[in-house]
Amino acid sequence: MNKIVNNHIEKLIKALVLTKKDTSKIEKISKILITAINKGKKIFVYGNGGSYADSSHFVGELTASYKRKRKPLPFFLLGSNMASVTAWANDYGDNDYISRELEGYAGKGDILIILSTSGGNLKKNQSINLIKLSKAAKKKEVFLISLLGKGGGNLKNNSNLSYIVESNITATIQEVHKTLLHSICDLIENKIK
Repeated sequence: MNKIVNNHIEKLIKALVLTKKDTSKIEKISKILITAINKGKKIFVYGNGGSYADSSHFVGELTASYKRKRKPLPFFLLGSNMASVTAWANDYGDNDYISRELEGYAGKGDILIILSTSGGNLKKNQSINLIKLSKAAKKKEVFLISLLGKGGGNLKNNSNLSYIVESNITATIQEVHKTLLHSICDLIENKIK
């Protein structure tokens, strides 16, 4: 049992050490978000499964507070209206509701952040809803930021800016994403009053 825990921790440490070597993209992402907030733009966040949970956590930190009391920030979790999500999935399928939601809410110059451990793959029919979401963002002229893993998949090429965790292990990628998201929260709170 101890070997399993130690192995998990070692893989995470390795990924974090690689991440620590270049944090310039995370700083750039934070600056883009701060500029958008100051311009009154909306920031939408989404991911599937564990990445959805991480998206929800991130939005919660920024609409409530991370480390200090401050004004709420304009972050929105796509897919949080279960009545709409399940109605659409039941009637039309589950690969394009989130795109539909973005099309209804977002305007030119808003930002979309997608979290995905794989980045999606059309050939493998993987995370098709995220690939469609990225295309909807482009159509609406929404700036797309992606936090990815496993080489970045299709989203790497569909994004305006992406950060790819150097790992092929889903859990490790998610744990690094959480660290990066908390770092972004910190950077934002240092600039927004």
